[in-house]
Amino acid sequence: MVGVADFVGVALDEKTHFDKYFVLINEKIAPKKLPFKNQLLRLNRIRVGSKHHGIQPARDECQRLVLAVREFFDEVSSSVLAVNFATVSTIDLLTEGEAKDQLLSAKNALDSGDLPMCAISCRKAIFLELERWYDVSEFKDGAERGGLGPITNAPFFARNKDYIEKYVKEPTDYIVYDHSDLDQKLLKYAVDNTAFWNVWRLTPKVYRTKNKEWIVKYDFEKLDTETLKANIEYIFNTTVDIIIAIHSKKESIKQSTYQRYSVELKQEEVPVYEKADINSRVIGRTPKGLTQMDCDFRVPGFRGDGPYWHIHDLEHGYFLYGFIHDNDLKHES
Repeated sequence: MVGVADFVGVALDEKTHFDKYFVLINEKIAPKKLPFKNQLLRLNRIRVGSKHHGIQPARDECQRLVLAVREFFDEVSSSVLAVNFATVSTIDLLTEGEAKDQLLSAKNALDSGDLPMCAISCRKAIFLELERWYDVSEFKDGAERGGLGPITNAPFFARNKDYIEKYVKEPTDYIVYDHSDLDQKLLKYAVDNTAFWNVWRLTPKVYRTKNKEWIVKYDFEKLDTETLKANIEYIFNTTVDIIIAIHSKKESIKQSTYQRYSVELKQEEVPVYEKADINSRVIGRTPKGLTQMDCDFRVPGFRGDGPYWHIHDLEHGYFLYGFIHDNDLKHES
């Protein structure tokens, strides 16, 4: 009712009584009228009696009202909102992308009765938005930790070949949480911590390789149809809430328009310094074969011998993040 009021331009406040909703909305949509007024007013009286006076409603009356409410949704969605209620979904509010695609797949699976696939698709959406940031797979061959190492928020102790050989028994084990970092992410995105861990416990683990191939840990208990019947509505609705919270927070953050800037190197394998100072630690060298690097700013440096150019590279398997001296760059004459 609040959604319909907003759609037709009716101003409601906390003091507006429920029965007044019908009057105000009907004035806006005349000669149409909202249907099922008596049933919805009865439903509201039952709600008030239950919530404020502890009166338990009759089960058969609740079941009759459920039918009336469903018909109300269908009719008003069509006649007032000009949409089909059956196809309207909160998922429509999500930012376009892979997570939204997975939730649409989950919805289709739920509608068709494929409960295991619904649970798997929900977990894939969670993986794409949160879990993938804790991947340690790129360290399995001894990749360097630190400024030139792969991007990950996994704990430092897991970023090495020895840890992986000892503890990673199957592909989904490549996801290693830094629980402090994860808690901060959930707090930042206003995601209910308990809700996240409930979905995590109720759905099977998944993993996506660098080639974007999905791996599912077919946990028989979690994918048991009878078990899912009791949990799937919660899993699906809670996952949608989690992803919407993340997307809403991301959309509220204002940033300058992204544009890529780059610098041209004189040669391959030039030193990358930890600080804007040639006497600081050399954290690595630019990869062989690359003579152009992404750059986001330049500074004079601590000794006035600059400028130093801050470079980063996220597309060639390693996370380059440091400073290059001006002498190592090619400048147009």
